Amino acid sequence: MKVFTTKGLIEFSDLRVQDVVETGDNHRKILSQYFLGDELVRQSVFVDALRPLEAEAVGGKVGG
Repeated sequence: MKVFTTKGLIEFSDLRVQDVVETGDNHRKILSQYFLGDELVRQSVFVDALRPLEAEAVGGKVGG
């Protein structure tokens, strides 16, 4: 399988993959980093909210 990188399409088996997990007060961030040798050639980031975000209803008047 090939992966699209800054160097073009590269075989997955030629890349070293490193996952980094960062956790904050209300989020978890997962970074998947793809290296060709020592060079970072692709990075994917996924962010999850750990608690629902609070929303406020904003009322307004239409047409006046």
